[in-house]
Amino acid sequence: MNIFRDCPEGLTDTMSRVKVGIAGAGGIGSNVAMLLVRAGASSLVLVDFDTVEIQNLNRQFFFADQVGMPKVEALTDNLLRINGALDIETHNLRLNPAKACDVFRNCDVLIEAVDDSGTKAFLIEEWSTAFPGRQIIACSGIAGDSPLSEIRTERTGSLSVVGDHHSSLELGTFSARVMAVAAAMVSEIYFQLTDDKCSSCDGCKPGDVSLECNGVKVPLIGFPAKMLENTVRGMVSSLKGADPSGSIKIEI
Repeated sequence: MNIFRDCPEGLTDTMSRVKVGIAGAGGIGSNVAMLLVRAGASSLVLVDFDTVEIQNLNRQFFFADQVGMPKVEALTDNLLRINGALDIETHNLRLNPAKACDVFRNCDVLIEAVDDSGTKAFLIEEWSTAFPGRQIIACSGIAGDSPLSEIRTERTGSLSVVGDHHSSLELGTFSARVMAVAAAMVSEIYFQLTDDKCSSCDGCKPGDVSLECNGVKVPLIGFPAKMLENTVRGMVSSLKGADPSGSIKIEI
């Protein structure tokens, strides 16, 4: 029986044509990989330096008997149990600017799924420079237990950033929110591959917030600009009588 029989028409064919590189095999990376495989993806590159720990099991696609295993190995075993015909390339290593691109050079789509802000920044910078125009799907803000309605996708050029864009891991991780972000990232991959883009979605147009430099307004969209907007709105919300949802002018 075809395991993809019940997938929407065209989904599996589209997903099977691309090689997806995933940096990080934790809460986001492991679930993105699982959802990709269930959607028909057949070629993956997995990169992570860590091992499975018991506290990972609240949100990551691993099992108790895999504690202590390298994450890329454990994840490969689990994915092959879904589809034994997968082509999976693994790298058990810690990424740094010098190694950010080589292992992903043959990938068509790049997934940023790391939990360190410094690593996030250099991955996006190095990938954008080395692979101009290649689709990058990143995450920002997956923690806490806030409503799933906060999760959104911001798009700037070939970079899409999924998450609530403000929560810190200090808030803890709720499996439903982590999975929701992972699912939104996989949905974004399909959205980008099918080029079925609308002309008025919130992720494609500037909002009403801008940074003004010498009289020139710069819309605050994308990553990391949205982080600045959210920080400013948070500060404004603490001011008596201020409306953090209104238009904000930032002068430096």
